[in-house]
Amino acid sequence: MGFYGPEPFDTAEATYVWTGLGAPGFFSVSVKGNAPNFTSNIQLVRDPHFVGGLAVDVMGWTGPLGQGTTPYAVRGTFNGLFLPKILIVGQNKRLLIDVKEIPFTTDEAYVSHLKATAKQPEPA
Repeated sequence: MGFYGPEPFDTAEATYVWTGLGAPGFFSVSVKGNAPNFTSNIQLVRDPHFVGGLAVDVMGWTGPLGQGTTPYAVRGTFNGLFLPKILIVGQNKRLLIDVKEIPFTTDEAYVSHLKATAKQPEPA
């Protein structure tokens, strides 16, 4: 039987995308780690009870418990006003990370940028 709970992570990074004057932007958060085998549906979830900023929980379904780990990478977006640091919370640690800033005129331009960088082939 599986259970829903926090997952361990190794690295996290966040970028704030400015979407225009007078309008709040959004945080694009990426997390990588090694989850226990038989873990699925890992996602980033905003902590609704955290006061004074943005806390993001790394959550997933695990079960049955077994030996070993499987690498994963997950990305999520969260609307809000700019903060210089955000908190990432996993099963193995709580990490306060710096937020990079990217000015874009629209969120569609940022998504296009992400797609373009993801399709670039790695050097041989």
